[in-house]
Amino acid sequence: MKIERPWVTAGYVLATLVMTWPLVNYATGGEGSYRSDQWLVVWTLAWNNHALLTSDSLFQSNLFFPAADSLRFNEHLFGLSLLTLPLRILGASPVLAHNLIWWLAFPMNALAAFALAKRFTPNTLAAFVGGLVFAFSFYVMLHAGGHLHLIWLWPIPLSLLLLEWWFDAPSMRRIAFWTAVVLLAVLTSWYLAAIILLANGLMGLVLLATNLPERQPRTSTQKPHLLWRRRAVGLAAAAVTMVLCVWPFAQYYVGLEGGAAEIVSNSADMASYVVPPENTVIGRWWKTAIDNRPRSIFGERTLFLGWISLALSGIGLGSLISGHERTRRAWLFPLLTVVGLSVGFGPSLPWVGHTAFAPFTWIAALPGLEGLRAPARFAVLGILGLSGMTALGTAALAQRIGKHGQIIVVLLVPLMLTEWFIVDFPAGKPMRYEVPAVYLTPEIQSARALVSLPEYRGTEEWFLGGDYLYYSTAHWRPIVNGFGRTEPPGHGQVIEAVRAFPASASLLRELGVQYVVVHTARYGDGATTLLAEAATCEECRLATRMGPDYVYELVPP
Repeated sequence: MKIERPWVTAGYVLATLVMTWPLVNYATGGEGSYRSDQWLVVWTLAWNNHALLTSDSLFQSNLFFPAADSLRFNEHLFGLSLLTLPLRILGASPVLAHNLIWWLAFPMNALAAFALAKRFTPNTLAAFVGGLVFAFSFYVMLHAGGHLHLIWLWPIPLSLLLLEWWFDAPSMRRIAFWTAVVLLAVLTSWYLAAIILLANGLMGLVLLATNLPERQPRTSTQKPHLLWRRRAVGLAAAAVTMVLCVWPFAQYYVGLEGGAAEIVSNSADMASYVVPPENTVIGRWWKTAIDNRPRSIFGERTLFLGWISLALSGIGLGSLISGHERTRRAWLFPLLTVVGLSVGFGPSLPWVGHTAFAPFTWIAALPGLEGLRAPARFAVLGILGLSGMTALGTAALAQRIGKHGQIIVVLLVPLMLTEWFIVDFPAGKPMRYEVPAVYLTPEIQSARALVSLPEYRGTEEWFLGGDYLYYSTAHWRPIVNGFGRTEPPGHGQVIEAVRAFPASASLLRELGVQYVVVHTARYGDGATTLLAEAATCEECRLATRMGPDYVYELVPP
């Protein structure tokens, strides 16, 4: 991916520094993090690295003990973990490795989208604006606080460039590059898998519809039937490679289904795209001057596209319709926009309403994708299309206005970014959290299995359940605690037994639990009753104590 001007990269780095400022705490030396979902991602990447370095079974992770193949109850993030592996080998902590990859996602997303837009417009500034839309739209800011795998998006635009590059001059080297980039996304998240394959399918339709390769000289002596044969062989090789690489992961997810109510609640509506969030300047103005429709940054449905980018993309669409663009392949952008935003509506479309006609219904019916539960995430496909149309519109605007067009565009850029800039983020700045020293004791480091109390499953403080996953990165012993998108069958009954401790000591011991860690400071009453009962329990003994943290060993009476 060639970047023609150094200022493009510098501009994206500067934009990253500004736009991520509310979500970064440089005073922590890169060790600041949010709890809940972000700790789930930190744990997942660290577990993958640990499994690779120790040859442990990848899917037999250390959470949800005693369930088998427990990694399947969350996204495995394996592709993304390959990028944190070198950092972990060099000694970076799980949080630091996560944060470095997180920060790089923004400029890399922008550069990839820039390269795709530059393919369709000679105006470097216009392509630069398009890259900003893809890298900093509110979809990205929405997920930036906890979902690294949903903002690691650069493989999508890059794969489209590589697909066209291969289509125009098919070779095994070119199809190998494309396959590698697509696999990196597919093996990171099943959402990204569906999104990148859908994007490339749409690109394939555009390439077929435009028929003649636009980059191949008309004087080429290569016969059409030989060209198509090479394409067929390349696609077959890519398909076989993907099946062989993906199936060992996908087989664990077949049969996992998302709940119907959850899917509906995580689907977009028209307000999702056009009403500014309450965590922006214009969103706060809207709530004061108009109504309460602006939504919080927490959730899946806050997907504000930005009024300036919508206006510029409208101009870009007009230039396409008028035929002013150099290539018919630029119709890829409105196609991506329509399909992506339509899938984001979930099981019913506003203008149709019937589930059978909703694209998301078709996608979720595919084997391995039944567990998709957040249709709104497909909006990123529409945002990629919007970024391309914004680039086309910016180029058209600059051309029509004349010599002052570039100045106007430069003035519009900060206004556009302001529409997505986060204000009053409810979680504040990320903080540095230490793993409690009790998890570094010899007892925990060698435990057959353990459980930590209090357990937060099903409570108003459910988000604190991710703490125990993060703490487990210090010992990697099996833990009963779990956290994520779903859970093993019967896990609820296991947690009920955990909460009954110490009365349930014998049952927990039969499950294979050796130690129970009690964080008394997390109890409103300091766990006074629990400690008193444990002191008289014949089947548990106090193994160690560090401040407010107690470790009980389960033993025969």
